[in-house]
Amino acid sequence: MIENQFEKVETATSVEMALQKIQENIFSCILLDIHLKDRNGAEVLKFLKDNPENKNHNCPVVILSGIINAQFVDKNKNRFAGIIIKPFNNDSLIEMIQNILSGKKEKDYNDIPSPNCQLPFPIPQLQDKVNKVMDQVKKNNKVKQLFSELKIDRNTDAFLMAHIGMLINVATGISNKLEWNTDKTLEKFVYAAYLHDMAIAEKPELLRIQATTIELELMKDKMDSRDYKLLFDHATLAANKIDEIIEVPQDVGIMVRQHHELPRGNGYPLRLPFGKITPLSTVFIVAHDLVDYIWANPNWTVKGYCASVKTKFKGPHFAKVLYALSELS
Repeated sequence: MIENQFEKVETATSVEMALQKIQENIFSCILLDIHLKDRNGAEVLKFLKDNPENKNHNCPVVILSGIINAQFVDKNKNRFAGIIIKPFNNDSLIEMIQNILSGKKEKDYNDIPSPNCQLPFPIPQLQDKVNKVMDQVKKNNKVKQLFSELKIDRNTDAFLMAHIGMLINVATGISNKLEWNTDKTLEKFVYAAYLHDMAIAEKPELLRIQATTIELELMKDKMDSRDYKLLFDHATLAANKIDEIIEVPQDVGIMVRQHHELPRGNGYPLRLPFGKITPLSTVFIVAHDLVDYIWANPNWTVKGYCASVKTKFKGPHFAKVLYALSELS
């Protein structure tokens, strides 16, 4: 994968081979695994540090490993040009190397913004609880790296962050009325709200599309084919990434995978009937729909929204959710 992106790539399958190549060549960047078959990759780092006369003494090193923990990152984050945790995203690795080679500062994974969750409903202590969840995210390296894949610019992505914050607010408000008001449930909503659109975060024109399968099909000829496929698959793409990280709470991947499903089987991508949509997903789907409704209707009311979707959301789970939502007004 790296050889397809860069002009010259040397590889070493052992510490001994790596040390030999380091002494024979001048490199622009070194990508280093820690757990190698013969010895520990840290020996390569020690050699570079202890031998300032070596021509690669100041070469930037990217650590790539599945055995990295929070203590390792905190202790060594200033020693390396970058740290990538397995399993990793290919594009993230390539971007990191390109940034290093161009002299750009590597992305700080701790700079994950916490959404403002104070609208549209007043929910006591919600913001403090969400901030605590985000603090925990930043302490788990695999989860932190997953969150960092959502491309958010603090200065320009007002819509995306507002969408996330309102979605957490509405989903939490509904679940509180249903008496599902545990910290674990809130944590799941924070994860799902933050990650559900990660595959299309850089496509603002796609973020605002809320459609049934039939409506999407009608839009197909008017859209770029790649954008159409990305929109149709974005829930699955995000859920697949989430499912790779066992540290992510259970149900998050399911909520993300189902967040565009509708009870009559006319949602996407799976066309699930209401009996196949989980209770938490039901809350998340209605919350997501309401947030879109609020953006489209500045003078919205809960009563007006519930009246507009009474035929859209059929089934016992959805009826309970809509009743709980009506109690928030």
